[in-house]
Order: sequence, then C-alpha cells, then structure tokens
Amino acid sequence: MEQKTHAVNWSPPAWDDEADMVVVGYGGAGATFAFAAAEAGADVLVLEKGDRGGGNSVCVAGGLIMTSSDEEATFDYMNWLCAGQTDEPVLRNFVTGLKDIPAFQHKLELPLKDNPRPFSAPGFFPEFPGAPGAASIHGMSVVAAPGGAGLYNAIAAVAEKHGARVQCNTTVTQLVQDPASRGILGVLARTAEGRTIAVKARKATVLASGGFEFDAEMCRQYLTPCPIHFLGSPNLTGDGIRMAQEVGAQLWHMNAVAGPLNWGIRVDGGRVYVTYDLNKVAGFGYNSGAFKDGGSLIWVNREAARFHNETTDTADVRHGLSNRATWLATNPDVPEFINVPAFHIFDEKVRSGGAAMTTLNSRTPPWSQDNLAELEKGWILQADTLEELALKCRWDAEPGAWPAGHLDPEALKATVARYNAQCAAGEDTDFGRKNFLVPLDKGPYYAIGPMLPTFLNTHGGPRHDARQRVLDQRGAPIPRLYAIGECGSLWGPYYNSMGDIAEFIVSGRTAARAALEEDAWDR
Repeated sequence: MEQKTHAVNWSPPAWDDEADMVVVGYGGAGATFAFAAAEAGADVLVLEKGDRGGGNSVCVAGGLIMTSSDEEATFDYMNWLCAGQTDEPVLRNFVTGLKDIPAFQHKLELPLKDNPRPFSAPGFFPEFPGAPGAASIHGMSVVAAPGGAGLYNAIAAVAEKHGARVQCNTTVTQLVQDPASRGILGVLARTAEGRTIAVKARKATVLASGGFEFDAEMCRQYLTPCPIHFLGSPNLTGDGIRMAQEVGAQLWHMNAVAGPLNWGIRVDGGRVYVTYDLNKVAGFGYNSGAFKDGGSLIWVNREAARFHNETTDTADVRHGLSNRATWLATNPDVPEFINVPAFHIFDEKVRSGGAAMTTLNSRTPPWSQDNLAELEKGWILQADTLEELALKCRWDAEPGAWPAGHLDPEALKATVARYNAQCAAGEDTDFGRKNFLVPLDKGPYYAIGPMLPTFLNTHGGPRHDARQRVLDQRGAPIPRLYAIGECGSLWGPYYNSMGDIAEFIVSGRTAARAALEEDAWDR
C-alpha cells in the first residue's frame, strides 16, 4: 500500500532545462548519437562532466575501422569472442552495422582515402585467426588517418553543426524515474558552480558515460585484486553504471577488459605514462629514440629479476591477453603477485636517446625527449651504481597484492650482469628477446616505477538489447533509457582491434534511430 501511495503522490522535479534526448557523456558514442539524432531534427542536449568531450575516443587509432567480408562468418567469430555472453540479436545488429560505417564517415567532412579496400593484418585483423569465422574480419582505412582525437573532433563538429547542444563541466548524478511506469523522464546534474539542476528528456536518456577505468574499488571488485592503471580518460568512474543499477538495470561483461598492453605510472592529475608497445610493420616503438638510439633497457619485478621479453611485438599479445598469465602471476602460498610492481631499468644511452615512456592519450602532454623534465620531477630515479639505484626503487604495501619493500641491490646487479652477458653472446636465452639486445653498460643508471600493468578500457555496464535499450533484472527494457559505447559494451572476454570504434559508431546510430521513434512522455 505504501508503494502505491508513493507512486500516486510522486511528481517529477521542476525542470531547469529540457530536450528530446539527453545524452550523458560526450565521447565517441555520445557524439555519434548526438549527430545521428540532431541530423534527423531532434533537440539533443549532451551533458559532459569534463571541461571538454572526448572520453576514451581520443586514445585510439581513429583512422582504421573493423569490417566484414561475410556477415554470417563474422557473427560466428563475434559469438566465439564473446563466449556466448552476448545476446544473438545484439551481435547480429553490430555485424550488420559494420557495412554502414564508411557511409557514416563520409559525412564527417574529413579527407577521404581513394578507393579504400579491406585488408588483413596479422594479430589485428583478425586478432584471433584460429577462431571460427576469423577470415571474414578485415581492417579498412576510409578517412585520411586523423587518429582518435581527429575522428572524435570531426564527429563532435558535425553534431554541433546540426544543432546538438553541449554543456560541459556538468556531472549527471541521478536518473529521474517515474515510479509507476518505471520510465526515465530525465536527469539530475551538478553544475561547475555546485548547483543541482533537473533536465527533462522528453523522449530518451542515453548513457554514453563510458566504463569504470578510474574507479579503483570497481576495478578491484570486477577485474583483479592487483592494482592496475588505465590509459584513458580519468573521468571514466562508472557513473552511468551506478545510475543504471539504481533504476533496476541488469549488468553484463563486468569482468571484460582490454589489456594489459603496457606497464605504466600515474602522475599528476591522473595522467598515465607507459612503456612502448612495439610493432615492426607500423614502426611503433622502433622509431623512438629510446630504442633506435638506445635500446639498453629491461623490466624487473620486485625480486629484481627479468620476467618478460621487453620487445614483444604488439601483434603477438592480442591486446594484452597473452601478457596476463605472466604479468599477473601469483604465488599460491601467500598469495601475492610475483611480478608486480615492476621497474623500468635503463642506462645513459636510453636517457639521452629519447623519451623513456610514452602515452596513447592525445590529451596527455608528451614525455620529454631528453627525459630531464621527468628526472627533475622525480618520475625517473637516478644513481651512479645499480646497487644505489636498487635502494631507491621502493614501493608501499598493497594488502592482498604485495608487501612493502625495495629492490635487492645484489639481485639487480646480477640480473643486469646476466642480461649484459646475453647481449654479448647475441642471444637472450631467458625470454627470447631478439630486437634491441643492447647492454646496460653506461652509467649513470635510471629507473621508472613502481609500474603497474596498464589496460586500455573496461567493457562492462548495463545490459542492453539490439536497439541499445537498457534491460532490467527480468530482461525487459527500462522505458526511455539507452546505453551505448563502452557503457555496457557488447564485448565479452576477448576483443578484436578497432572493435570499440566500430561499436561506438554502430551503437550510437542504432540508439538514435530507436530514440527517434519514441513518443514524448509529456504530451
């Protein structure tokens, strides 16, 4: 009786603003939705918590897309990669939508490639060649390689050109749900001045707020007890996921994640810098001075021992999947992580050769080429001897992960001596490193760390149907609520290169078509 009385007496808040569609978050998915809906004549308002949009979309190679030469075979491949965790209609809508991406990109006012054709690339297209249907997966370059930021900026520009309104520095804090119909009527948000506003969404509210990469508690609960870093936007703290749960949404793929691809450190403002990922075909890493003019670097774990080939080609690691067994190895007797935290050890040849670390986030300032600014800030440790350096390489305790400590001086000295001997012999018998087998023999010596495994992005969030409508615990759509992009991604345990770009375009356009069909609730 109390619930019924509450429903009868309930009324929505006094609205401060309104639109046909309210979009929560202005990354690639949010911008795609805004463009598709505004182009069709809808009044779209985007609320973005940061001082500008972009999200994780500015951290990707935006010049490439994933495409299919056989939709049925690609469905088999996607179903295999998602391990049966993603509903068939959702996968089929995604696969069908791949063929429409080039036409979408033609609208972005970017330079176009002449006669673009699908291509194969080992380790990327397809990423898992042994999976059923893998041969149907190809890459394609339609626009003139703008990079992730260039692609995002182009989508945002056409969205705003078609009338989409964007309000930055505005954090959505709650979905407004009618207790009787369960429909989402709008949102509550906090402005930069700290004022709470209510925004009516006449037709639909769209969660485009990304994942939970920068919420440490969610990462521990859903991904791994090992502290980790992510490369993307610090604004991705799971806001949309929690709000969806509050209105009854079902979650999926919460343990799905791409990485770890690099080792990284987090510095001022949450910025993350990482070790290089190397790819001979594209030149990644090979063109950096740290390697071509240096090369004398190794990684060591907290026992001061090497544990991995530091120059493994990116094409061989399957977006970091093959790194997990080694990088996140545990000691079953304690338990604790064996190889985390790690340290990046190098000598003067690397220091003077080029930037010792890099970033994949176009919004993060580049690491200096001579490493001196980072040395002055204390991000790089320096010592005249390896023994001195070891004592400076310290870390705090992390319950359930590792005890506090520092590198053992004699162990580090022995590790470098063994590595140098292998360089002299021309063969790394421990980890099979063939490229840049250069000894650490020119002091002073340097270290960066403690480093943590660094992932690309999470994929979990509210479960949705093939029209991107968020589903409740019984599998029914929550009226007028949609989720797109990485906020409830379709990807399961395995991921294929450029799949996130493809998904934010397909999901954004799919949700826009569905939302345009909604009747305004306030008629």
